[in-house]
Amino acid sequence: MPIIGRATHNADGLNCLFGGLKITTRSNHHHVPTNLIAARRTIGSVALSLPSAPLTLVKPRTLLSAATNYFAATKNNILVGTLFNTTTHQTRGFASKKHKRVIKLSKGFRGRANRCFRVAIRRLEKSWQYAYRDRKVKKREFRKLWIQRLNAGVRQQGLSYSRFIEMEGRSGVKLDRKILSELAMYEPFSFKAVVDVVKKMSS
Repeated sequence: MPIIGRATHNADGLNCLFGGLKITTRSNHHHVPTNLIAARRTIGSVALSLPSAPLTLVKPRTLLSAATNYFAATKNNILVGTLFNTTTHQTRGFASKKHKRVIKLSKGFRGRANRCFRVAIRRLEKSWQYAYRDRKVKKREFRKLWIQRLNAGVRQQGLSYSRFIEMEGRSGVKLDRKILSELAMYEPFSFKAVVDVVKKMSS
């Protein structure tokens, strides 16, 4: 995980601050030639790639040796951001919980609608409109299907659908179209008995 830090060096040594942890190295302690540590020079914001948590302790000797090799190679020409490998790619997260919720609900949409909030929110709201409409269309379609099945069943008994519904209302039988259509499909003998009762009670 990258740790953003700032390092400065002077005649006394190399002072580094990574993730709120200050590391001070003395040139006379680590036997670094003072001419490689130029006074009043500043290394800008650098990123140090470490495999562990952000507050990982960096050994001063390791950090100082890396800086020393860099200074020797560049002949004291300080280049910002080239002390360590800074090829880290940061991806932008979502701005709010609402964005995350919208992207989660738009899973399975085609194109950018399943990952881009601006497109996803429009497609999601349109899908809610379709769902609201089709909840009512579904009821209509099933009622039409029950009527077709019931019509086919009562015609085998010598009646039409409209005639059977009129007779059922007068007979006092309280079976709706769904139950009657299922009886006509899966229990033809039971359905014939119901039709006979309707005929008898309505006459």
